Amino acid sequence: MGCDAAFSDFTRYPFLPGLCSRRAGILTAVERKRLVEARKKKFVFWRVVHWLGSLQLALILLASIAIACAAATLAESEFSTKIAQVYIYKAPWFLVWLAVLCINLFAVTLTRWPWEKKHAGFIITHYGIITLLLGAMVGIQTGFEGNVTLHKDKGPVRKITVNRSIIQVESPNDSALYVMPFDAATSRPSERQPRVFEVPQTNLQIVADGFSDNLIKEEKLVPSDSGSPGVMLRFTSPRMDQNLEMPMVLEGNAPQERDFFGLARVVFQAELPPPKSPRAAETQMVFGRFASVVQGAAQVSGIRVLLSADGKKITLAPPESASATYLREEVMKSPLQVGAVLVTVEEYWPDFEMVGGRPVTKSDQPNNPAALVRIQMPSDVVEDTKPLLVVAPGEGGIGYQFQRGGATYASGTAKVGDSFATGWADWQVEVLGFYPQAALRSTMQPGPPLPKGETGVPGFQARLISPEKKDAETCWVASGDITSLTDGRNVVRLGYGLELRPLPFAMRLLNFEVPRYEGTETPSNFIATVEFKEDGTGLTKTGTARMNHPASFPGTVFANFTGINYKFSQAEWNPRDLGETTLQVLYDPGWLLKWVGSLAICIGITIMFYFKPQPKTA
Repeated sequence: MGCDAAFSDFTRYPFLPGLCSRRAGILTAVERKRLVEARKKKFVFWRVVHWLGSLQLALILLASIAIACAAATLAESEFSTKIAQVYIYKAPWFLVWLAVLCINLFAVTLTRWPWEKKHAGFIITHYGIITLLLGAMVGIQTGFEGNVTLHKDKGPVRKITVNRSIIQVESPNDSALYVMPFDAATSRPSERQPRVFEVPQTNLQIVADGFSDNLIKEEKLVPSDSGSPGVMLRFTSPRMDQNLEMPMVLEGNAPQERDFFGLARVVFQAELPPPKSPRAAETQMVFGRFASVVQGAAQVSGIRVLLSADGKKITLAPPESASATYLREEVMKSPLQVGAVLVTVEEYWPDFEMVGGRPVTKSDQPNNPAALVRIQMPSDVVEDTKPLLVVAPGEGGIGYQFQRGGATYASGTAKVGDSFATGWADWQVEVLGFYPQAALRSTMQPGPPLPKGETGVPGFQARLISPEKKDAETCWVASGDITSLTDGRNVVRLGYGLELRPLPFAMRLLNFEVPRYEGTETPSNFIATVEFKEDGTGLTKTGTARMNHPASFPGTVFANFTGINYKFSQAEWNPRDLGETTLQVLYDPGWLLKWVGSLAICIGITIMFYFKPQPKTA
């Protein structure tokens, strides 16, 4: 049959016009429309193809995806990136929606069949979008992102921490660990909507019925029949509106040391050390309306102390730094740190006069305010210039001693309920409890709500139940901790935190360098030299991760081209330990598809706009 005959009967031969058109040139708009209507009428396949490739379906899909992306952006700004990923970007329904969009794009290209030269850019662009979306879905399903901390003086590491929360349950029957995916931050269990986990190999269940994004460890001091001396101290600062409870127990009579916000150290030991005198002391009689009188040390501090005319404020002016002003009532008898010396306002007289060779005050009115100030200098130059509070058991309470630079500047005793000043700004110490025999009990409790943008330690409230007992005691399980749950008879150990994913190779930090800009302490780069050793083959390779230049393994041409490659980028570093660094790990098998798809989109758009076929002229 010839082409003319084929065009005369579309219902009998719906495909021949396309074949004839390829020989003759291109189809006219009228011929193509007749062809489309004929094959839709004749074949169910083409009716389905045209429905799947319809503009109406495309608009519905694109509008839905746009709304979902807008909702994800809102969720990410109001909550977290993880919430947006779990409920939208990585949700099964969203992946199905993307798959339907790919089908729509593919069907659109089929509706143009038989293809002509003018369709080239259109087809390449649509297939590029499909390839890009497939690469994104492959990356979401099989790729991952994590981090690993390497230490120069430690052995190789074979696991990385990925951003996927899990729980590990130890069955009491076989002592095996069972891993279950669970993210309390996204599911947020509650009493109305609890999450229930079966304990394998038992008839026990773990019920999660609460969530907190800011769990705080509370340590309590309790009396014990077979313990060591223990003390509970509470530090308070009215000016900063903060308080800190610090329980301490002598374990085997060994001193216990705690850090105080990096500003000071607190040590609890069996006995107080002998007091050490400072090298020199300087006293200043400071007047609000007259010149000061300086006495004492051969080596003066050079610090000028000024008292306001009303006696309410006192100013310390070091010779080589900015001055500082304090309310006199708040710093009375509290040593203040100024450089390497301690300044203490010992006495104050609002209306000063000398009677019988002794200073007294004539009245309570600030007619002639005066203050006695003592300035102490340490005996030796000590590298650790942080102040130190030493506490030891005493009769009915504790004895304490304050040191700075190896010199003792204050000491005393305190019973339970007593308070004393530290000299660290306005911090005060109260003795909440003391037991000759004590033990520490640690529990996790929800802390105050965090300001937007700040992160705490997340966790959930859980209890262990059995057919015999449904009302077991609850406890909080914090991320990164292992907690024991009990129903009174059975004990189940439960761990919660980020998943440790094994890699098919080992990593070892060979060297870590932090070059600085010339003449400054500002880092100019971070250079981590890492050794990779593949399991099985024993393939060893050394890679260097620099700022904006990641290392990779296996790093071959094939691995880099296909995306089946692990990339290691500098993430964090520890200024106190240059033998430690944290690397970000990225594995994305969909990289090649995304790259090819993006390139195809660019080529297709270029063809559509710059290489349009010219219409033939008669």
